[in-house]
Amino acid sequence: MAVFARSWSLFRSALAVLATDKGFVLYPLLAGLGILIVSALILGGGGWLVLSHPELEQLLSQLDQQTQAGDAPWWAYAAGALLLWLFLLVTSFITNFFLTALVGGTLERLRGGDPSLSDGLALARQRAGVILGYSSIAATVGLLLSLLRGRDQQPGIGFLLASLGGFAWGVATFLVIPVLAAKDIGPIAAIKESVTLLKRTWGEQLSVNVGLGVIIGLPMLLLLAGTVAGGVWAASTEQPVLLIITIATGVTLIALLSLMSATLNAMIRGAVYVYAETGEVPGAFDDAFVRQAMRSRT
Repeated sequence: MAVFARSWSLFRSALAVLATDKGFVLYPLLAGLGILIVSALILGGGGWLVLSHPELEQLLSQLDQQTQAGDAPWWAYAAGALLLWLFLLVTSFITNFFLTALVGGTLERLRGGDPSLSDGLALARQRAGVILGYSSIAATVGLLLSLLRGRDQQPGIGFLLASLGGFAWGVATFLVIPVLAAKDIGPIAAIKESVTLLKRTWGEQLSVNVGLGVIIGLPMLLLLAGTVAGGVWAASTEQPVLLIITIATGVTLIALLSLMSATLNAMIRGAVYVYAETGEVPGAFDDAFVRQAMRSRT
């Protein structure tokens, strides 16, 4: 229960900061819109190429059959891996760019400043090169983990190793974005700094993350279940208008909750970074709870 009490305190403190700077929620929104636009362009462009070039569609179909049989040429696997890496690079850069802007604004607010949306974006633009470098590393790790999981994503040794590797990477890079927002250093140095900061604290922050996951995940699960149940009932009673309203409302609420979750998570990382770096709890956050959640080894 203590874990959830600390998580709830961090959650409430982040909400208080968000109430002061409601514009912070625009950063994840812009990131989501950016990824949506890029994905639409890639899928739309790819679909147009395939539809306008029948020979390309035939080649892709042939390669897919060969891949299923395990005898596709090496260049097909290399091309697929390269395309996946490029997609991961672009989406990772967009995400990290706006998260850096958000955390930068959060750090400025916690220092007593009054940041604007443009201030956070200006900081991210200054760090764009470093963010791109870190995103390329993250994309490479993501590609390797995807290859390790395998095509069918079935539980096995590769899937287990990929899951453990993904967890370890998430822990090691937990504070990379705050480091990038606070310091003008390279991507590898930022990863090392993130690991160093986490080594100064006990591992209890992991359980706090679990608590925060439950705080957000439970309402998300209830919304999803309610949307599905409402949609099934509306469909069974042949009420198309009610079905559309139910689905639209559910999807909107889930999207808003996801947006708030991403915003609060980034803000909490900023607060954790300040404490791990300075040993001082930001004024907007509960001192006792944060110190218990991130107990120093010293």
